[in-house]
Amino acid sequence: MKGNIALIAHGGAGGINYAHRRSKGLRKAVEEGYEILRQGGSSLDAVEESAVILEDTPVFNAGTGSYLNLSGEVEMDASIMTSEMSFGAVGVIRDIKNPIRVARMVMEKTDHLLLCGDNAIKFARYMGAPYHNPKTREKEFIWRRRKRRMESRYFKRIGAFADHFGTIGVVAIDMNGLISVATSSGGINLRLPGRVGDTPIIGAGTYADRNGGVSTTGHGEEIMRQLLAFRVVTLMSKMPASKAGRKTLAQATKAGCQCGMIGIDRKSRILCLNNTKAMSWCYVKGGRMRTFPAE
Repeated sequence: MKGNIALIAHGGAGGINYAHRRSKGLRKAVEEGYEILRQGGSSLDAVEESAVILEDTPVFNAGTGSYLNLSGEVEMDASIMTSEMSFGAVGVIRDIKNPIRVARMVMEKTDHLLLCGDNAIKFARYMGAPYHNPKTREKEFIWRRRKRRMESRYFKRIGAFADHFGTIGVVAIDMNGLISVATSSGGINLRLPGRVGDTPIIGAGTYADRNGGVSTTGHGEEIMRQLLAFRVVTLMSKMPASKAGRKTLAQATKAGCQCGMIGIDRKSRILCLNNTKAMSWCYVKGGRMRTFPAE
């Protein structure tokens, strides 16, 4: 359906702390992305720019302000995909300001889908991305406080850290009907070094095809087991986005998967759902913006 543009973004399903800061960051990101669509730009450019703004807003767990792993370091994941089945991702990448930009470089400048670790950093440097320390005092304080409370060298499964996972994600459809998805994450707080979450895994944290596009957030290991984004988009071939989301979320909840999701189908219908205690989000469709939490 050409011309019916829309864009939605989420700020993670791990809680709703700092509500005003989250709303402000989401509104800015959505406004910038939607303006690209309004001017006739591609959904790929729109979701990337929106994701960059969220990565640069330290309240979110992506880019600058990402959570620290067990060793006190920041390792980030990101992915980007279009309904034409183009995909690029990075995993456990460090010392980069905007992992989503590197994910797009992987998609457009290489024959690969996913680059990880030190060699993802080398690739980013080769492509001109400068050194950047994404660690913030705020997230380092959270890390120190949580680590002191740990009963052992590593947390019991997900346990008390369930409110400290998060991701940012953006989905958009442009005037030409192209659907794009961008997802970026700093991972679960105090996770093991080298852990890769659902974000850079095609079909888990990010997926798009001719039926629609979805970005997920939550407990990455369970999202990977469920191939959550793929399941929702596949159902979009038979039903509206919201119904596909509700059906998939019910299955995920039954399986014990703590998660949230946003998406848009080929008819520009939006979904925004979660089974966690809260998920921040914002979208614009038909020129009208809605945000949670409201400012």
